[in-house]
Amino acid sequence: MNSNPNLFFAWLWILLGFVSGLGLGLFFHRENWLGGYGSLPRRMYRLAHISFFGLGAVNLLFWLTWQRISLMESSAPAATVASWAFILGGVTMPLGCVVMAHFPKARLLFAVPVVSLLLGGALTLMLLCRSGTGVSPVSFQSGTNYGTETHRRDADAGIGVNAPKPLNPQSSTCNLP
Repeated sequence: MNSNPNLFFAWLWILLGFVSGLGLGLFFHRENWLGGYGSLPRRMYRLAHISFFGLGAVNLLFWLTWQRISLMESSAPAATVASWAFILGGVTMPLGCVVMAHFPKARLLFAVPVVSLLLGGALTLMLLCRSGTGVSPVSFQSGTNYGTETHRRDADAGIGVNAPKPLNPQSSTCNLP
């Protein structure tokens, strides 16, 4: 379960965001480059460029989430599908943007990255709800778990009074009957 490709993919996509920004930056000063600032081709190239960063960040966030949900062996198939769905969405979004920049009638190609990313997001949310880790906030302070019996007991005793109060004292709202 530790062989998750999303971390590598995330940093590769962030690097490609920098590289594509360099490429676009070499020509942005030309007023009529790709038909001018407001033209469809130039807008699509900008969208492709920013999608490297955005979908790199999504894959990084999924990798961080994977660290929590990978402990559940029963989640392996759904987590693997979500992982590859985020990667497929990351690959096909900038490609679709560049293709559409030159062939505007190919806009239906955007269904591939959109459906892929929706699938990855829905599966991830489902896994978080099933694991019970999706809602219960955890403090970054040393060992304070909000919403737990220990936290409530400490709060009643006045320990950590200045600590922020939990947004939701339930362990998980996803697991309601």
